Amino acid sequence: MKEDEIRVIVLFGSPFLYGSEKANIDVFTALSEFENVKSLFLIDKKRGIETISSYLTERNLNYKKVNYHFMFNKHMSIKEWCVKIYEILSGSFQLFYYYIKFRPTHVYTSKQEYFLNFLPFLFFVRKPIIYRIGDSPVTHNLVYSKLWSYMAKKVSKFICVSKFIEGKVQETVKNPNNSSVIYSKPHFKLSNNFSSTKSIKMFRVLYVGQIGKHKGVDLLIESALRLCKKYDNLFFDIAGNMVMTNEFSKKLLKKVENSGLSIRINFLGYINNVDELYERSHLHVCPSIYDEPLANVLMDAKKYSIPSVIFSVGGLPEVIRNNVDGLICAYKSVKDLSKAIEDCYLNPKLTKRMGVNAHESLNALGIDDFRKKWLNIFEEKRN
Repeated sequence: MKEDEIRVIVLFGSPFLYGSEKANIDVFTALSEFENVKSLFLIDKKRGIETISSYLTERNLNYKKVNYHFMFNKHMSIKEWCVKIYEILSGSFQLFYYYIKFRPTHVYTSKQEYFLNFLPFLFFVRKPIIYRIGDSPVTHNLVYSKLWSYMAKKVSKFICVSKFIEGKVQETVKNPNNSSVIYSKPHFKLSNNFSSTKSIKMFRVLYVGQIGKHKGVDLLIESALRLCKKYDNLFFDIAGNMVMTNEFSKKLLKKVENSGLSIRINFLGYINNVDELYERSHLHVCPSIYDEPLANVLMDAKKYSIPSVIFSVGGLPEVIRNNVDGLICAYKSVKDLSKAIEDCYLNPKLTKRMGVNAHESLNALGIDDFRKKWLNIFEEKRN
C-alpha cells in the first residue's frame, strides 16, 4: 500500500436505492476519480443483491457480499434472537476477513444498524470511522440508546447532510470539532449537448420520491386535483416506488382515476433514470411534512435549473431561499401548497428566474468542492 493511499471499507446493508443510498454511493463515485482512493462496499448477501451490485458495477465500485441482520424488536422469540446474534457474529467474522485482506485506512458507515451489525469486530477497530449521518440519532430504546452513546465516542468524524442534523448530533456528542456539514451533490450529470425539453404549451410539475404520507404526497395529489380542474394545460408527474405504501398508494390512484384526470396526473412508479423528467419539468415539489434531514431531490432539481416548492421542515429551508430559488409554504396544507404551485404557473418569468438562481446556488452550497471536501475528511482523519 502506498503511503498516501486511502482505502475505505464501506458498510452498506440497504437493499434499496432511494435518495440517501444513492447519496452515499455518490461520495465514492466522486472519490474514485482520485487515483489514491480505493473503496470496498460490503453489501447484504440476501437482500437487493441484483439492484445494488448492478448500480455499483456501473460506477466501477468494488463490492463483496456479507451477512446483515434485520431490525431487533422486543417481540422476537428465543430462536429469532439466536439467529440475530449469529448473523451479527458471522457478519463480524466476514468484516474481519475483508479488513485483513483489503487493509483499509478508514471504515465508513451511514446507519446505526450497520454499525450494530458489525459491533463485535468494530469494538476492536482502531482505524478512523467516518459516519455520514442522514437522520437524527436513533435512541428510542435501550439497545439503540446505548449504541449511540458508544458511537458518539467511537466515531472519528460525523459528516452531517444538513445543519439540522448537525444540531441533532451536537445535542448528544457535545464536541463541535467532531462534526461538519457536506451537502449532497446532484445524482445526475448533464451531457455536453444538454438542452431543455420544456414545452411552452403545458406546465409540468414534478415529484420524485417515496409515495408515503410522511412525504406529503396526499397533499400534493389534492392540490393537483384542484389545479387541474382550474387550468387545462397543467400536468403533474409523480415518480416513486409505491410498493412500500401499497394501501396508501391505491387510495391516491383511485382518487385520481375517479376524477377523470389520470392523463394529467401521472403515477409513473419507480424510475431508475429520471433525467428526462427533470428536463421537461418547469417546477419541482417536495412536500414532506416530517422533519426531513435534507431531500437530495432538491439538489437534483437545482442542477436542472428548476425551482422547488417545500414546507418549512427539517433541513429543507437550508437550501431553498423563499422567492429566490423556490417557494417555502407557510403552512403544511393543501391550500398553501396549491397557492405556491399556482403562483409559479401564473408567473412563468418568476419561475424561470428562480430556476436560474437555483442552479447558481449549487456553488454557494459547496457542491463544486464536493469531491475535494470528502478527500480532505479522509486525509484529515487517518492514523
